Order: sequence, then C-alpha cells, then structure tokens
Amino acid sequence: MSDMDSDQWIKQDKTLSALRHLAENAPVDVLWLYGSRTKGTADESSDYDLAVAFTDFETDPLERRLRPELLSQQWCDALGLDGDRLSLVDINQAPLPLAMAVIRDGKAVFVRNPLRLIREELRISSMWEVDYQYHRAHYG
Repeated sequence: MSDMDSDQWIKQDKTLSALRHLAENAPVDVLWLYGSRTKGTADESSDYDLAVAFTDFETDPLERRLRPELLSQQWCDALGLDGDRLSLVDINQAPLPLAMAVIRDGKAVFVRNPLRLIREELRISSMWEVDYQYHRAHYG
C-alpha cells in the first residue's frame, strides 16, 4: 500500500475518526497511529496501535503508568470495541526504539498542539541520535 493509499485509508477509517473525536475531548495534545495500519499490512483483526502525548504530566508514578491503559479502556468502552483492539502507549514513557518507530513510521492523526508535536519529534530524534552515536563510538 502506497503512502497515498495509506493516507486515504486513514481519512476514511470510521474507528480512527471516532478516536480523533475522543482525543478532542481528552487531555491529549497529539495522537499517533503506528504499526500495521500505517504500514499497509493490517487486516480486519488488526488492532489500532496508538501513541499519545498527554496535555499534562501525571506526577504519581502509578497513575502515570496506568494512564494510557485506563484511557484505552475508556475509548474501547465508548466505541464498543474489545479491550485488545486498542494498544495505547504514552510517548513519554515508551522505550526509545518504540518512540522512534512511532515518529518515523507512524502518522499524527490528531494534533491539538502543533508545537508539542514538533517538540516530541525533536526530543525523540535527539535521544535516538545521541544513543546511536554513543553505541557506534563505543561498540563499533
């Protein structure tokens, strides 16, 4: 599936449209879609792999850890989806390789704060570059 086909599919996907609407009413600055649905390898049984940049920072570690899972469950309930149909990660808590895959291969499908989108992309890219250069310098 070409990028054009992928972009067109994303615009027409009803579940994704509903997710964008839910993001508008949640403390979400940016919502990315990544994984099989952006690679063009999804089928009917594929889940929606989503990453989110929350509007505010949760100070309690347990709440911060559970926040994406609770939001995913709320959204599944609102859309009448099985709990395994949405996979939601906090971009600020995701392991660096996953965060890099999200910004490199994924698509921002909801952006409340364009500056936040740019900041997250720069932060993750910079961390990736530093990590890559360190390993390259020390381990060849």
